[in-house]
Amino acid sequence: MNNKKSQYPQMTYKQAVKCLLQQVDQIRADGLDLLTTDWGAAVGVSDQLVYPLDMQEWISAPRYPDIYAIRYYAGVVDHDHTDRVSWEKLLELIDKL
Repeated sequence: MNNKKSQYPQMTYKQAVKCLLQQVDQIRADGLDLLTTDWGAAVGVSDQLVYPLDMQEWISAPRYPDIYAIRYYAGVVDHDHTDRVSWEKLLELIDKL
């Protein structure tokens, strides 16, 4: 049986950073007030962020702690879009890339 994760296209670190920087622009354009109150808007943004990161086999805490932490907070906001503190932390982490 094939591992579905391994069938997902793998990005390089540089490609992942580029994707994250594009996503942070979308998050800021939508605004945290909208994303923490509008389930539909939040799900669209958080799914686009978390799913590709979850599929990257190379992301691990020891090797890429920055991307690993971003993936963690992306998962948090994907599960609870009302968590403004986690959205803010996510933005902060992406800005540090």
